[in-house]
Amino acid sequence: MRSLALWIGLLTWCTTSFAQRSVLPEVNFDRRGDHQYMDSLRVLGHQYLRSTESATPRPRRDTLQLEGLRYLAVVFKQWGTNQNDSSYYYAHRLVQQARQAGHVLYQVRGLMLEEFYFRVRKNDYPKALQINQQASALAAMLPRATSPLWQVKMNMGDIYALLKDYPNALHSYQDVLTLLPQNTLVSRQNRKLLLAQATSQIGEVFERQQRFESAQAQFEESRRITRETTSQTNIAYAEERLGDFYLAREQFNKAIPYYENALIVWQRLTNSVGQASVWARLAECYAQLGQPTLAISYGEKAMAVARTHENLRIRQMASLALYRAYRADGQTEKALAQFEEFNMVKDSLTRQKRIEEIVAMQNQYAISKVRDEAEKRELVQQKQLINIRRQAEIARLRAEAEREQLAGEARMSQLQQRIETERLRSEADKSRIEHRARIDALSRDIERESLMRTFLTVGLIMFLIFAIVYFRKSRLITRQKQQIEELNRGLEDKVAIRTAELQLANDQLRAKNREIQEALLRGQTLERKRMAADLHDSLGGLLSAIRGSLSALNPARLSESEQRIYQNLQLMTKEAFAEIRYLSHNLQPDELEKQGLSEALVRLTDKLNLMQQITFRLDTTELTRLDKLTEFNLYSICIELCSNILRHSEATEADILFRRFNGELNMIVKDNGRGLERTDASGMGLRNIQARTEAMNGRYEVHSGVGEGTTFIFILPTSSDMATV
Repeated sequence: MRSLALWIGLLTWCTTSFAQRSVLPEVNFDRRGDHQYMDSLRVLGHQYLRSTESATPRPRRDTLQLEGLRYLAVVFKQWGTNQNDSSYYYAHRLVQQARQAGHVLYQVRGLMLEEFYFRVRKNDYPKALQINQQASALAAMLPRATSPLWQVKMNMGDIYALLKDYPNALHSYQDVLTLLPQNTLVSRQNRKLLLAQATSQIGEVFERQQRFESAQAQFEESRRITRETTSQTNIAYAEERLGDFYLAREQFNKAIPYYENALIVWQRLTNSVGQASVWARLAECYAQLGQPTLAISYGEKAMAVARTHENLRIRQMASLALYRAYRADGQTEKALAQFEEFNMVKDSLTRQKRIEEIVAMQNQYAISKVRDEAEKRELVQQKQLINIRRQAEIARLRAEAEREQLAGEARMSQLQQRIETERLRSEADKSRIEHRARIDALSRDIERESLMRTFLTVGLIMFLIFAIVYFRKSRLITRQKQQIEELNRGLEDKVAIRTAELQLANDQLRAKNREIQEALLRGQTLERKRMAADLHDSLGGLLSAIRGSLSALNPARLSESEQRIYQNLQLMTKEAFAEIRYLSHNLQPDELEKQGLSEALVRLTDKLNLMQQITFRLDTTELTRLDKLTEFNLYSICIELCSNILRHSEATEADILFRRFNGELNMIVKDNGRGLERTDASGMGLRNIQARTEAMNGRYEVHSGVGEGTTFIFILPTSSDMATV
């Protein structure tokens, strides 16, 4: 995978952010080709490692030594091919010392450096997979904020992509996008570079799956993230990758700007191989676009660098572009020479590719064996863990049963002792109570006989006194009862007369109130009819005159803009005329006065449905004729709510329902619109609805939520005042 080669040094560069920045500097990925700079980092790493031997206490010294080993492994890894064995040496020492010190984090870091050595340098994918599995188990023990599990997932994604296991590769890269932002040990710039790498790798997988639109979006996102950093090398790689995408799609004009951006970066870094790579691609683009002069210029420069550095890939691209350019320019001999060189390089690369494919097949077989063995080990470990848990649960239950049994026996013994003590105590109390009872019984018998004689004497005297008093009181009560009966008869007559007078006054007052309400309704009806007539006659006549005047104009003599204004005036006049007719009729419809509320609402919903904006449904099966004032108020409320629904609700359906529950009449108006906002609940329309509801001695409820529609429920008492007229 091309982007893997482009991002080889990125993983290690990000790991340097874990170092103690106050002592060891970060490795500048853009300067990894500078021998003097890399050698100075090596010297600094060795000095740092020697200085840790005198550090105290022991845990601090161990951590500093581990950091020194990690830094040297990173430096040798970035330095180049000749230093790979040194990188593996320090990485292996890092793993061993971290394991001895019990430092899981540095153990995982060392394993990641070993994994890179076997996967990228040695192409030993089975070994790399084994190391990744080991590192994954260790990383799972660390908190997410410090765990390098994202790096394990990145490596696994690269392995799956090379083996063409694209679903697992996508899953691994997406895990990187989830885990990496949670890691606090990675610096902000390195986090962005790694996110850009994972995004680009996802684009690679999409491109191989021929999901080109998704791949393009991923490459553009990777370029956007990379340009937010200061890493010039990675910015150049991101520009080249987008150019390669368009070149593969034969969209050469789109590819050229990205190659030119990459070329500027490589020239700034004085990287001749990077410049040659871009020159070869530009030569291909200009050759395909029919500009052989530019193609030859770029192709010859790329070929010179490729031959100097013995880079077969660049030679292949440059020779093919030069062949096409020379042939288009009429230089047949040079075109033939470039074609022969292209075939020669192609054969070399084909042989190399076949070898790589054979190695990949061998690695794929070996990796499948490693994965099968890992799955078997995992199953065995799971079964062992389940058995251990079962045995532990059985032992716990047995111990609990034994504890419960011993506790039960102890409680039983205590209970028996308590029962025996209580039995002896109760027998003693019983004998004492029986003795006391016999003494009390004898005392009560003596007292009873004495009291009996006293009671008989006093009772006889009291009886005589009571008989005398009763005789006198009975005579007095008889006389008072006669007087009370005479007073009650007079009072009942007065109450009956007063009740009749109050009933008559209430009837007269109720009749007067009804007359006032009817007079008010007649006045409002007359005023509404007058306003409707004025609207229809005055404003309607004026609009008709305007409409006639507009009809007198000849649109053919007007300019195009004036004709549009003329058509808009005609349309607005027509809409205004229709609105006046609608208002004049709804101010006091004839159906409401003659046929009642039900027919008026039927006529209203029919007119509203003609607008084809919102579908209005009406159900008046449980609505009977009411008094005129109530019907007028309910109709006015419906007009107000329907107007609000049309103007503000953004609904597609609305219902007007009448129901009777527990002696009450309910009118329900609901829609499926956007809902009632807080600012809508304080308008003049709702205040008018509140006033009309209170005038009918009713109440109303509003149920609404954003995106859930609005429901108004009006609850009116079914009283004699609302009787059918």
